[in-house]
Amino acid sequence: MKRLIYLAAAVLIVIGLGIFYFSPKNFTFKEAVLDKLDTNNVASIEIIKRDQQGEHTKNVTDSEEINEILNSLSAANLKKSGSSDIQFTESYWITVKTNDEGRAYGITLYDSDYMHTFEYDAAAPKNASKSYKITNDFDAAAIRNVFK
Repeated sequence: MKRLIYLAAAVLIVIGLGIFYFSPKNFTFKEAVLDKLDTNNVASIEIIKRDQQGEHTKNVTDSEEINEILNSLSAANLKKSGSSDIQFTESYWITVKTNDEGRAYGITLYDSDYMHTFEYDAAAPKNASKSYKITNDFDAAAIRNVFK
């Protein structure tokens, strides 16, 4: 009887560790992007808005506006996602450029639901591209306001 209890406990521990290990980790935008980027060195942010009316491009070079956009994005809570068929009404293609490297990060925001990041010149190219589901009530107003 004791043997059966020990076996059941071992199985439960293994299952619990498996669930913990294989469950998707939650991230913040800061952990996913900003911690790998010197935000003081950001020279510009190019934003391409795509919706039913077509494509519109803006280039943001004002440091206050750049900080506002990055702070807005840092409010996003993320969970890794493998979704390749995303339904959206508007998307924003954001390219963060630094003084040293030129293009440092590419971020695609689909509505306020999904985010795709791409690290230019990543140390491990296979890890350069990541997709995330936004898990909180993220407000992209700072990005939308660029086009007003």
